[in-house]
Amino acid sequence: MLVFMLVCIGCYHLYKQKQIEKPVVITQQQAKSPKELSKAIHVTEQQAQEVISVKERTQPVATYYTQAPTVEKAAEKVKQDIAHSNPNLPKAAIEKSDRTAVVANTEEQKVDVYKINLNKGHKIKAGVTLIDKKAYETIGYQAGKVEVLTHFNGQHLEGGSVLYTVKEW
Repeated sequence: MLVFMLVCIGCYHLYKQKQIEKPVVITQQQAKSPKELSKAIHVTEQQAQEVISVKERTQPVATYYTQAPTVEKAAEKVKQDIAHSNPNLPKAAIEKSDRTAVVANTEEQKVDVYKINLNKGHKIKAGVTLIDKKAYETIGYQAGKVEVLTHFNGQHLEGGSVLYTVKEW
């Protein structure tokens, strides 16, 4: 039963993650306001402020020109093209990232694409550990590269583990 619940929770989490990873069209005004940007791309206001400060210092991963009656409609078309991995888009525009912001740049009559990868420093984990044909509920916490796991048998603490992330990709 526990395994079934964990599978269901995992599937739900993957579904929600896929929903927020979908490209979104944002206005230039939203791209400058932490409050508006946080709502548009589903991040905290602090993360939105970090995104804005990085955006001001960097170029978009892709600038795209397409035939459309307005820049806003062009941005919507680019969003759909990214969602469907259109091969005509620049490779950088369809690469995987935590968030994709498609900005309708009305001042310069173009569409900019920003790929946003968030620093996820803290993680809480849950799972099952099997040792010598005994199942233990496992709860863990990860901060940066260090992860601490505790193993329970029913209500009693049976042991623990400490892991260090050697390589990430």
